[in-house]
Amino acid sequence: MHPALSNSVITHKTVLMQQIQNYARVGYHFYHTGVVSPKAALSWARKADRYYAVSLDRNRRARAKHLGEGCAVLLLHEIEKCGNLWWILMVTPPSRSHPAHQLEPLKNAFDSRSRIQITGYELCHLTKKGVAGIPVLSWRMTADAYEARREAIIDTVRRGSPLEMRRLIVSLWRSPGFFGIRQQVGHCVQLLRAEFRRRRPSQAMPRMPNKLLYLSRLAVVSVPLSTWVADQSVRVRDAMLEGGA
Repeated sequence: MHPALSNSVITHKTVLMQQIQNYARVGYHFYHTGVVSPKAALSWARKADRYYAVSLDRNRRARAKHLGEGCAVLLLHEIEKCGNLWWILMVTPPSRSHPAHQLEPLKNAFDSRSRIQITGYELCHLTKKGVAGIPVLSWRMTADAYEARREAIIDTVRRGSPLEMRRLIVSLWRSPGFFGIRQQVGHCVQLLRAEFRRRRPSQAMPRMPNKLLYLSRLAVVSVPLSTWVADQSVRVRDAMLEGGA
């Protein structure tokens, strides 16, 4: 795993989701999330490192684990270019002593009442066929997001233009290719086909890809936190200049 992510901003949401999944799988399943402004981002990262040692490299984490000590990581991402950073502090269980368990309102990602959620997706255990019924950790759409997607499919098939149909299909196949999401996209495609045949029997079915591709292990693409903060200042300045033009 990337040794310096606490001082970096992950630039792609799918990479962020994969990193969260990877850390949760190896024991970092207690967490706290929040949003920080560009002005406060550097001081928050320094504070997290000072209190929770989130910048430890893999070897130092391994030594801490050998000594029975807890560890923490801090992941940062600017969701949909909103101008602020979403962050998640992930910590090992309380059985391994770590100050975050006393200083932060940590939740258990493996508790169904407090799963990690980000932009309509949630991390959870799902049963996978052919794996002897052993649950696997994966992402899926939240119940609300999944229902909204199904309603959008029905509405678009009933009233949408060919362009809107094409946009709908593209959005489905651009969904992150995690196991749970692929399952849901498959059900959405079945709904789309059935609804299209029922509502538009005289029209040809729109062309669709054969399947949503599996998600392979992605390289971590990130920028230094200091660079992101500086770039954000430039973006704000340019926006102000455009507004005054």
